[in-house]
Amino acid sequence: MKGGLIQMKRILITGARAPISYAVVQQQVALGNQVYLTDSTNKVSIKNTKFIEKFIMTTSPRFSTQEYIEDINSIVREYDIDYILPLNEESFYLSYSKHLLAAPVWVEDIDKMLSVHNKFNFTKLMQEMGFKVPDTSYVYNKKELTSFITNHPDEHYIVKQPFGRFGQSVRKLSRYSLEFGNEVRFPFMIQTLIYGTEWCSYSMAYEGQALSTSLYLSNTHESYNCSTHFHSQKNPELQAVIEEVISKLNWSYQIAFDVIQCSKTGEFYFIECNPRATNGALFMKPEVWNLEVTAPTYEVRQLIFVSLFNWMKKPKKDTFEKLKYGKDVFWHPNEKVIFFEQLISGAQWWVSAKRKKVAVNAITTYDIEWNDELISL
Repeated sequence: MKGGLIQMKRILITGARAPISYAVVQQQVALGNQVYLTDSTNKVSIKNTKFIEKFIMTTSPRFSTQEYIEDINSIVREYDIDYILPLNEESFYLSYSKHLLAAPVWVEDIDKMLSVHNKFNFTKLMQEMGFKVPDTSYVYNKKELTSFITNHPDEHYIVKQPFGRFGQSVRKLSRYSLEFGNEVRFPFMIQTLIYGTEWCSYSMAYEGQALSTSLYLSNTHESYNCSTHFHSQKNPELQAVIEEVISKLNWSYQIAFDVIQCSKTGEFYFIECNPRATNGALFMKPEVWNLEVTAPTYEVRQLIFVSLFNWMKKPKKDTFEKLKYGKDVFWHPNEKVIFFEQLISGAQWWVSAKRKKVAVNAITTYDIEWNDELISL
């Protein structure tokens, strides 16, 4: 796709509820492409943006998978779509159903997707390929738990489930609470705790080559397991390691990693992987969607209203101070209304969460999650 005249394409972006969707839409439009937007919810902040041709609502990929694929194919045929670009967990359903889709979809094959999406499988895979990971075990009973703690003595450990998002299942527990408490149900993953700097990465790749990689520090600890402030930064050593991983995986399209740089040794420990779009897509330059090698942008972006909401629930000076720096993800000087549309969709998600008695971030992926359910098409 390099060189020569690049023609306008019609792109179908799925997962429009994702905060990064506004930036990715603008990146596509900057290339002269026409963008069609879809999601299985109407709670989409950018559904009325002037940058798209049309927003189309579909059924749920999780609860009506076959109908969802039929909906996608209907959109593809009606609007003559050139390729599908997923931005959320519908990626897994589109990957699983690649053979049924009427247009190419920019996701890896489902076997590769699941090999890294499952946190336990990902840890084993990284270790087999020679990369650093925390000592890890999947324990089914107290005997196995005691064996792990005995072999890896420490004051605290990380426990989690193989599937999950926003760190919902991730907990830091003391050795005492694990041995004598009843705070977590078997089975679960247990890992040694790595102390250091927490990095997030996002890459667009093609056939094992990283076309662009953005790096930013995680601020999940101050934002209820969901980062709200994104400062794209350079870390050549980490970038080189990530590019090596992508090469060994022979990965194509979007992939993101959570990595901890150990404060004692400086080594990078891979914690988990999202084989789909994440907030790092905010920093992509348009050319990457033409599969061209390009550096990311280096800037600060944030979710102002989410940060304010978190700050009101748990005031922290650092959180408030960060509001002074960085353009909002939904801000555009020629379309200011979208900045306030996020308030409307945010309120709708909040009401839905209260009705189902779950956390707000949990409700936002409820109808598109891929956990360990088996489906057949």
